[in-house]
Amino acid sequence: MSSTRAPKRYAKIPATAISSSPIDENSADHDFEAPFCIDDEECIIDDTDTKENTSISSFDGLSLDDKRGAYLSERASSKELKYLQDERFNDDVPSAEQLQSRHYQYIPPLISRVCTTNLVNDETILRIYRRLCRVDQDSDVDDGGNTLVKLVKLWVIIIGGILITHPFARWMKWEIDENYTIADFFLYDFTTVLLDILFFFVVGRMYHSQVDIDKLFPWVMFIALGCIYPSIANDFAFLRHSLSMYDMMCNWPMILFVYVVMLLVLAVALVGGLLRSHYRRKVLISRCIESMGLACIFILPFASNNNFHLHHWFGMWFLGMQANAPEWWSRAFQAYCLGSYINGLAVYGRDPILGCNMAFYRSTNANCDYMSCYDAGGGNGTHHYKSFVAPDWRTCNATEVP
Repeated sequence: MSSTRAPKRYAKIPATAISSSPIDENSADHDFEAPFCIDDEECIIDDTDTKENTSISSFDGLSLDDKRGAYLSERASSKELKYLQDERFNDDVPSAEQLQSRHYQYIPPLISRVCTTNLVNDETILRIYRRLCRVDQDSDVDDGGNTLVKLVKLWVIIIGGILITHPFARWMKWEIDENYTIADFFLYDFTTVLLDILFFFVVGRMYHSQVDIDKLFPWVMFIALGCIYPSIANDFAFLRHSLSMYDMMCNWPMILFVYVVMLLVLAVALVGGLLRSHYRRKVLISRCIESMGLACIFILPFASNNNFHLHHWFGMWFLGMQANAPEWWSRAFQAYCLGSYINGLAVYGRDPILGCNMAFYRSTNANCDYMSCYDAGGGNGTHHYKSFVAPDWRTCNATEVP
């Protein structure tokens, strides 16, 4: 037995009645069909997208705009819902700064304010600088602005950290280069350190407005940690080794390999977090290309040399540049790397990563008198010197002379 289905009935609402609607507000001839009920009978909507009958008895007591919103929400397709839930297409996704601020709600207000307040405000420094230079505050002069202020702050903190860590390491009787002095630093390493930090500043994206290196957290705290931990680690005998092929194959104890494996696990977690952050911000491909380019410039040309020694000042400088995501944990690691860079320079100096090979090249190239023991006779320049003999990690021979 078949039953005759009653036709669906809709009320046509003129466009003038819904001119305040957020849907198609600029259209003057848009009409909206809403369910219409009489005689207390339940109204039925025929949803052609989902092929389901939806009851709208819950519309009672709602305004016209609320009814329209509820009606359209029932008609959202699965693909639309997927887009709305995907953070890549949602403008309401909280930024890294907003996520970080959420963590501060669990910290007492006074401590939170102390940890997140600049020691010296960037705008104050810039205003003083422009006043000294007699520059009009409303002028369009290109003087670097806040970017220059951030770079100068970074230079001051790095140089100041070296000047503090150098005597502190001697006072604590940590392992140091007794012959390296502050005068040597300014004479031999100062200008190259400024260039190191300039490159770090650009690649590490430290010019962004949310980066304030003079904040207690995470910058000052983790820079201080990086300044002291490498020297404290030297108190453990198994850590008194270098990261070079010769030392790894000939001198490393087994416990040091275990320690390195633990560090690699932490490194994988950090890299995974950076990749996820870069993917979320749609910069993953550019960051990967950038990292590979930096490795080809600063690592690969020297890695095959038997005299290659990855000093911790160099390793932390290189890794810190890669941690350029805006999340607090990424900036904390970046700050720790800067602290370790400061420690390496203050304690041992900016030793070349090719070690004695680089010293031999520069000495022979400059025809230094003290290299006469390597003189093979005849000719000028480097050709009359005997060849440099690098340590051989295959035979563990580091004492052979030409």
